[in-house]
Amino acid sequence: MNKIGVGVAATFTAEPLGDALRFWLAELDAEGDAEEAVAFAPYDQVFPSLLDSGSVLGRAGAAVVLVRAEDMVAGQDGLDEVEAVATDLAAALRTSARASGTPHVLVVCPPSPEHGSPEAHACLASKLARAFEGDRAVSVLTSAEPYEPAPEAVHDAFADRTGNVPYTDRYFAALAAAAVRRLHAMTTPRPKVVAVDCDGTLWDGVVGEDGPDGVVIGPERMEIWRELARQVAAGRLLCLCSKNEEKDVREVFARHPELPVGLDDVAAMRVGWEAKSQALRSLAAELDLGLDSFVFLDDSPVECAEVRAGCPEVLTLRLPADAAEAAAFLRHCWPLDLVAVTEADRERTRRYQEERQREQARGEMSLADFFATLELRVTITPAGPENEARAAQLAERTNQFNLSGARRLDGDEKFVVDVSDRFGDYGVVGLTDVRTEGDTLRAGAFLLSCRALGRGVEHRMLAHLGALAHERGLARVALAFRATERNQPARDFLAALPATVEPYDGEEAAWYVLDAADAAAVVHTPGPAEERAAGPAGTTGPAGSVDAAASAGWAAVERIATRLTGADAILDAMRAARPVTEVAGASPVEATVMRMWAELLDVAPTSVSDGFFQLGGHSLRLVQFMARVRAEFGVELPFDTLYTTSFTVAEVAKAIEERQLADADDEELAGLLDELAGLSDEEIDALLDSGNG
Repeated sequence: MNKIGVGVAATFTAEPLGDALRFWLAELDAEGDAEEAVAFAPYDQVFPSLLDSGSVLGRAGAAVVLVRAEDMVAGQDGLDEVEAVATDLAAALRTSARASGTPHVLVVCPPSPEHGSPEAHACLASKLARAFEGDRAVSVLTSAEPYEPAPEAVHDAFADRTGNVPYTDRYFAALAAAAVRRLHAMTTPRPKVVAVDCDGTLWDGVVGEDGPDGVVIGPERMEIWRELARQVAAGRLLCLCSKNEEKDVREVFARHPELPVGLDDVAAMRVGWEAKSQALRSLAAELDLGLDSFVFLDDSPVECAEVRAGCPEVLTLRLPADAAEAAAFLRHCWPLDLVAVTEADRERTRRYQEERQREQARGEMSLADFFATLELRVTITPAGPENEARAAQLAERTNQFNLSGARRLDGDEKFVVDVSDRFGDYGVVGLTDVRTEGDTLRAGAFLLSCRALGRGVEHRMLAHLGALAHERGLARVALAFRATERNQPARDFLAALPATVEPYDGEEAAWYVLDAADAAAVVHTPGPAEERAAGPAGTTGPAGSVDAAASAGWAAVERIATRLTGADAILDAMRAARPVTEVAGASPVEATVMRMWAELLDVAPTSVSDGFFQLGGHSLRLVQFMARVRAEFGVELPFDTLYTTSFTVAEVAKAIEERQLADADDEELAGLLDELAGLSDEEIDALLDSGNG
């Protein structure tokens, strides 16, 4: 979102919204001048503020208007007046938005449980939502979703009664988050394409190893599919970008007709073994769109880093591995929000499927820097008893990079391959099974899990065999190969080696034979397919030097989608941004008062002698403070105690403690009276007699 100021008008006291709005603008680096980031219209001056181009709404870069039905039609029992007010308010909003040329967000806020009308609220919300459906200048919120706290945490009857501040801090935080999120959607370019990985993203499991029937799409994964369906329905293009065999991925779709997204909804796909940055560039060329129109979703930190290095224009987001957390991430992923959806938007996928044209990618960039900084660590050791189960599992389930298609291991020696990099530990992902025949070290099994494929692990496995052969005085290394329906990546690997081919057992099986020295010298070098990295956007820096703005963009999106997903988390983040000075010797009550003042006032207290009004306090902040004291300590402080020059941290803490003691004495007395009220006359006489005795 561009740097803007926000003007706010409300039918109630809404100034407590200001701190949360400023927090969000700072979070998005959109606050501009901190002193002028948020400005409030006078109390209950919504219509004048909308119709006066010189008001805070007219001068601001964006407007937030908050209304309650009960404030606008007080004392009216019928709904005719509500509809009339809704019509007038809609006209005023259109006038303001047209005159200022800035986005307006209208929030229809919940009614008071004490004197509000749910029917009037529902009528006002419905009327205004319909009035601005599809409007790109005015957007209507009828709740604080998805930040809405529990119902008991919405209203503050004490603050409403005292200063017409109807909501809790939690609800103001939720309102601010919802409003800024909507402004973000209205002012920030929206991506046109959502490209998603498959294994670990759309389903649990690896389809190449578990098979189409072995992958799992549970309830949480289904939520991810539903979110993608909503994106397609809103006009976003959905693409698949996965390292797999395409027929396996298609088979998963075929065997799950209950999925809310089918292959007909997929605008394009790149399912194969090329680098995903290259795949995304190819998709961009096919769709004739810039890479900055793409959001890419993947659960793998390595794949995300590779795409960020190779395609910094793409907004690359790492989904949490846990399915439920991934679904929640998408619900809180701001770039996926859409405000207005047209019929043309809904037809976009069909149009691209019918009219898309392929264009030759332009330009080149190398991924060598990325692989150099991956810090890949490959450890190859003899397999022991502790590896037996994993080795058997690898042999049974590995398909794509299984050179011979072997399921049984009958060599004299087995070696397991453990891999890690700067992102984490892959565990045991590779296996070789060798025996010596004459001057040759023969590998009957040579396989690697596809989650480690394409990063040079397979080359180090072969180099290990070459070094082993050389140590043992052997001249050659031979790799058994048998073509299967799924091991094309293995065939591609062998085709790039300086090997001679010795057929055996028919046309589909062969030994690929290398000199031991040549095998030991094999290294991973990104091939031409991995080197190509140009597309319609055609503007990238060197590989590994991710554009700073793009980097900050994905980091902010991931932080918001994982850490700022509810009112409590937002309040915690706001408090962390305004730390409290710890004062030695301060009592627990004094420390709590200092924390409250640090959150409410322009200047945080540094000692228990600091005064409320000297730190920038005023009547509204006083009402907010009293409400917090009531919620935290369960006591009400009278105004005459607070409106004094001695209103310091120490004095107010003392007043709170005295109130707590008085309330405790009152409760004890009330309890004794209740106990006496429950006694019979005889029991009371007996008590009196015992006292006289």
